[in-house]
Amino acid sequence: MMRETYRRAIWAQVRATGADQLTDHGGSASAPVTFFRTHDLAFRIRRLRFLARRLAETLERESAVEAVEVQAMHDAIYAALALYAECEDADFHGPAVIAAARQVPTDAAAALEAVAQARNLQARDDSADALLAEAFAALPKAARRTMLLAYLGFPFTDIATLPLLQGDTLDEYDPVKVDRISPEDCSAIRAGGAQATLKGIEFNNFGAFFSRAYRENDYLWGRLHGVERLLDIVNSAIPTASRLSPDRVHAYRRSAFLAILDEEESRLPHVAELIASLLEEIG
Repeated sequence: MMRETYRRAIWAQVRATGADQLTDHGGSASAPVTFFRTHDLAFRIRRLRFLARRLAETLERESAVEAVEVQAMHDAIYAALALYAECEDADFHGPAVIAAARQVPTDAAAALEAVAQARNLQARDDSADALLAEAFAALPKAARRTMLLAYLGFPFTDIATLPLLQGDTLDEYDPVKVDRISPEDCSAIRAGGAQATLKGIEFNNFGAFFSRAYRENDYLWGRLHGVERLLDIVNSAIPTASRLSPDRVHAYRRSAFLAILDEEESRLPHVAELIASLLEEIG
C-alpha cells in the first residue's frame, strides 16, 4: 500500500511538470528532456554497457587495433560506468535524501530534487564524456568510427530494444554456442578419428565390453582427445588479436599429453605398448 502511495505521488509530480508530455516542438529544453537528463541513470548505464559489449565484439577481436589502445578504451568505459554505478549503491544516498524520501506522499518535488542533487548526473556526464573523448581520440580512424557509432547510435537501439527486454539485459539474448568434443575433431597426435584410435567401436560398438585392454585404450584416448579439444575451445574464446599462436598451442598440447601419459602409465598395464607408441608420436 505504501509503495502505491509513493508511486502515485511521484507520478503526480511528473505530470505537474509536464515531463510525461512528449511533443514535436519541445526541443532540448522540453520538460521530458530535462527530466531524463536529471534522473535517467539507467539509460546512462545501459549505454556504457552497450559500448563495452561492442568493444568486446569488434575491437578486441581485430588484430589491426593495438592492444594498448583497446585497453585504454576498455578502462575509459568502465571508469565512466563506475561514476554512474556508484549511484546505485545501497549506502549512496545520505540522510538528507532519506529524510526527503519519507516525505514523498506530501512533497514529492522536494524528494526528487534531493535525489537529483545527490546524484548530480550532469556533472557525472561531463566527467564520463571527458574520459570517453580521450579514449576515442586515441583509436585509429576506423575503430573510432565503430565506437562512436555505437555510442551515438545507442538511443535508437534503446528505443527499439528496451520495450522488448522488459528489464532483462542484452546478454539474455546471446546465442548459445556449442563446441563438440569428438575423436573426429582431434588430430594433434594421430589422424583418422575414431577408426584410427578407438577399440570399443568394434563388434558393433560393444568391443570394450569384452576386453579390459580395449577399455583402457579408449579411456586413455578419451583423456588425450578431451584435453586437445578443451585447449582449442579455450583458445577460440580468446579475442582473435590475443589468441595463442599455433606453436604455443602445440607446446601446451604436448605438455598436457605427456602429463596424462605419465599419470596413467602405472594405472593402465594393458596398454603399455600404446603408451610407448604415443610417446614416440608426440615426440
